[in-house]
Amino acid sequence: MEDGKERKLRVMEGVDFISKLPDALLADIVSRLPDAEGVRTSVLSQRWKTVWKHFSRLNFDQKQMLKPLIEHYLLYTNSNKRFASALRRKVASRRRKSVDAIAKASKMINSIIDARSSPLKSCRIRHLAESCVSGEAVGWMKKLLGKGLREISMELENHYDLNPYYQDMEYSWKDLAQTLDLPFEVFSGFEVLELKNYYLKIAPFIDNPHILKCLTFNNVAMSPDDLQKILSYCSSLENLALKKCNVKKNVEIDSPSLKVFKICRMSMSGIVVSAANIEVVEIDNVTCYPGKLVLKTPKLQVLCSYHDLENAPFVTELLKTKEIIETSSGIASPQGSNIGNIFENLVTLRIDLDLNNVRNLIALSFALKSLYHLKNLEINNQVNDDLANHNVGVGDQNGDDCLPFPKLLFWQRRELCECINHKTLYLKGFTGKEFEVEFVKYIITNAGAMERITIWFADVCLWDEVIATVCLLSYPKASTNLSIILKPGKKNMERVGGRFEEWVSTLRV
Repeated sequence: MEDGKERKLRVMEGVDFISKLPDALLADIVSRLPDAEGVRTSVLSQRWKTVWKHFSRLNFDQKQMLKPLIEHYLLYTNSNKRFASALRRKVASRRRKSVDAIAKASKMINSIIDARSSPLKSCRIRHLAESCVSGEAVGWMKKLLGKGLREISMELENHYDLNPYYQDMEYSWKDLAQTLDLPFEVFSGFEVLELKNYYLKIAPFIDNPHILKCLTFNNVAMSPDDLQKILSYCSSLENLALKKCNVKKNVEIDSPSLKVFKICRMSMSGIVVSAANIEVVEIDNVTCYPGKLVLKTPKLQVLCSYHDLENAPFVTELLKTKEIIETSSGIASPQGSNIGNIFENLVTLRIDLDLNNVRNLIALSFALKSLYHLKNLEINNQVNDDLANHNVGVGDQNGDDCLPFPKLLFWQRRELCECINHKTLYLKGFTGKEFEVEFVKYIITNAGAMERITIWFADVCLWDEVIATVCLLSYPKASTNLSIILKPGKKNMERVGGRFEEWVSTLRV
């Protein structure tokens, strides 16, 4: 005889709880599926028939729609014939348009957009190069803009040079296959816009009202003039991110409305950021001569500087944290530079910096004296600046000859800095070497407002160096509210469950 609990479970198995959810919640859940899959839910029941029409977001991946047909078409049809067919779709009348697999997928996208019966929040479209040639990619953007969409992400499927489906492409198709030729009123008509893997052309630039606030270019090629025009005409732009873009010359950012600027994995001859209201600047693995870096950002509150020397193609040309500090602070003064004090209002500093390099220490100590309003300092010590030999201003020696005293006395010889008002210090990749320990000791004994120091050790450490770090807990603290947290490296966190003492015990084995 079954008990009450088993009987209740058996009864509940026949209940469709999902279909009983409110329309808005059900549509939000189903909208997280790729759109072709979401539309297919309409056959499940009468209740689900129109749920997909109420999606708050759309997510298209053209290659995955009609996947067997498209893969067969890509594999067995010469790419030049596919591009020719796409071009015919652009110029032919509606009656004579081709109906290949890619055209059918494009028609599905248009049908889903047209069938929308409620407001859209966002849309992401990942499409094939043929949709650039046919002009359908631009057509979708126009259609969505007409539907009132404000947030869109457009991505061209893989770069044709790396895609086996495009190896036989003739050079004459090269530009058309990746060009997004956008009217400026469409480009600036969205509030949030992300473009990836395109050669971008925009025309004509007009002075109509623009609402574009957040713009991301990822692996986008464009002329420097077009970038300047975008900044000039988009008067509401607040957030700009450039990732792996090809602009060839200097990058000049001059926008009174801009508040956040991020530049990642790019190579250029110079960077000029002249934005009176900018609050956040992030420089991530950028190749640029330090003397050509200009930051005129008097209201800057957050500065992030990252450089991955081990994976950079041109290590000696990679812009490093110490060079940004030296150039911006005046330690190194390249001829003709005109840079304001970027430290004056800085609240958060996140940097990659090798704390065992003397030149880094000179730059960091100068910054600490200049950062009167700094509250949060985050340092990734897991970089080795000795991999590079890039000389700017100050010699890059890491020995005693660049100091008037032994290098191990560096932090002991620093003057007491009353301006250290930091609240938090976060150190990643800590190994417990003498320079690192002396720096933390200097902060503990001098930072009277410090509330928390968090130290994440590197995955590979020596027992005696870890113990030397533990000894820091016994030093007198300048702040009575200071707590110091020691954690093993992230790989060891998983192995020992985050228990620091257990990790330390394993180092003696």
